[in-house]
Amino acid sequence: MADDRRILLEVRDLHVSFAIQGGTVDAVKGISFKLRKGSVLALVGESGSGKSVIAQSILRILPKNGQIKSGQILFHDEKHVPEPVDIAALSERDPYLYEMRGGRISMVFQEPMTALSPLHTIGNQIEEALRLHHSQSGKQARLDTEEILRLVGFPDPHKGYERYPFELSGGLRQRAVIAMALICNPSLVIADEPTTALDVTVQAQILRLMKELQQKFNTSILLITHDLGVVANMADEVVVAYHGKVMEAGPIDTIFRNPRHPYLKALMAAVPHFDMKPGERLVSLRDMGGESAKTIEALADRFQVRDEVPAGVPHLEVKNLRKEFITRKGSWFGSGTSNRVVAVDDVSFQIRKGECLGLVGESGSGKTTVSKMIMRAITATSGEVLMHADGKMVDVLALEGSDLMAFRRKVQMIFQDPFSSLNPRMTVQNILAEPFVIHDIGNAESRTNEIVDLMTLVGLDPRFLNRYPHSFSGGQRQRIGIARALALHPSIMICDEPVSALDVSVQAQILNLLNDLRSELGLTSLFISHNLAVVNYVAERIAVMCRGRLVEMAPREELFANPRHPYTRALLASVPYPDLDRLLEFENIRYSGADDTSAWGKAFVASDRGDLAAIEVGNEHFVLANSNIDMRELV
Repeated sequence: MADDRRILLEVRDLHVSFAIQGGTVDAVKGISFKLRKGSVLALVGESGSGKSVIAQSILRILPKNGQIKSGQILFHDEKHVPEPVDIAALSERDPYLYEMRGGRISMVFQEPMTALSPLHTIGNQIEEALRLHHSQSGKQARLDTEEILRLVGFPDPHKGYERYPFELSGGLRQRAVIAMALICNPSLVIADEPTTALDVTVQAQILRLMKELQQKFNTSILLITHDLGVVANMADEVVVAYHGKVMEAGPIDTIFRNPRHPYLKALMAAVPHFDMKPGERLVSLRDMGGESAKTIEALADRFQVRDEVPAGVPHLEVKNLRKEFITRKGSWFGSGTSNRVVAVDDVSFQIRKGECLGLVGESGSGKTTVSKMIMRAITATSGEVLMHADGKMVDVLALEGSDLMAFRRKVQMIFQDPFSSLNPRMTVQNILAEPFVIHDIGNAESRTNEIVDLMTLVGLDPRFLNRYPHSFSGGQRQRIGIARALALHPSIMICDEPVSALDVSVQAQILNLLNDLRSELGLTSLFISHNLAVVNYVAERIAVMCRGRLVEMAPREELFANPRHPYTRALLASVPYPDLDRLLEFENIRYSGADDTSAWGKAFVASDRGDLAAIEVGNEHFVLANSNIDMRELV
């Protein structure tokens, strides 16, 4: 009985369904769990497992077509109500619901930009909860708001109070959402994928912050995530859900050290990590029945890259690439002031034929800007992009007219978001036919045959060609994007965060597919990501970008075994492993960020940027450092 008093939230045999045209869909099918006071319970599963529906049910904010069919959600609100409250049984107009939401149970949403109003300051939005639940306003409300902003790590709470969401970085926006959730000191915080959209270093900062605040306020957290690395570093207990049912549940130690259910084992095997053996494949729950590699091998001759590149000659070479953007303030008519922002500064690298170069760094480091300049989507301020094609090196930045069109057939791109990169008004047939139409290739019959082969190549049923993008899953949509990129038989593929929006198992499926395609077709790849474990799985060499410059570049094994630059070391130290024996060292994670040059040391910082140079410290291992320092300082 004494143990029951420690229970804060108890979900019993919960069933939730949604009414759709022609029937109902059961999203939650009898899930049960208990959350203890002052603890962190992780609810783990892929998209469609029912995690977010459970959170919406607890707060009673289900969509209009959603309904709690049966079950109980018992909230032990002993401070205000002597007996447990069954939230599932309350009417939608029950006054307790208004007191509970935000006051006793609050939520941290996945995407902070959509969770915050763009029309109100951060301070106004956080204060709103105080006004609603504590009838507090005026000077004291502002003081309390600035105090919570200080607690969540705002560098200047007074200025932060006055700022709008668009003026803040992703990390500060997420801190503001956490402040909003904690301002009324709730008993329970539901954190729905709170770090999914963040860089690895910012994610580590947010996890440290949540851990510290949870212990400071003795708050219980229901952590909803698909990232097992986050679970290992945050949770006390774990519930693993799949298709609305609990597959496995228990203490964190039991779950990670002795997983029993095949689904949980498969999830763990789908996560890329730094200890993978050469040739080891990720395990995917939906890996095309093991036929992926066989299908690609059968069609390899059709899609094989024909460009021959002589030994010792790079397939793609970038030299001293620079991009400046000019921002203007003041009058619309040009009388205001202008500011020059350097997004990419003196970036140089080579990619060999058939090689995959990984380009990693935080948001804003210039990775995507580099890829857009290579693609000629934006114009470089200076520098060169050279590509070996048709037996010679071609100056990509000087191409025009028909030469530029021919170049675009040879270099294609896979985009980050598979949904927004596909036209929702076009069928898959039309989406895959578009490259042939633009480049005037073939006739209707030959195009149809090619499209069927493309669908087969990426593991999709050609019978789906008349469907629209919305009828596919995220992984299937990304396969369509890959098929479109392969349509013109390119020799170079640029992959811009192609798996960051996908579940861990679907991510494994797409990474395996990309590896198989590159191996069988002889593709040369530039793989852009902020996830170091993903890059470790796909790339032979890795280049690290920070503030528009390449700070380190080395073969994969060398970079992870012997990182030299402080920024690279900070990135590696921020990766959450799904391993209880390799937890994040939260005390060593700086809130100032990995790109804080004040912590780098004099060997890597120069008063004049001209003093910095790429210094070779080993076999193809280069570090951006002060050219005037002793080489021993780089060890």
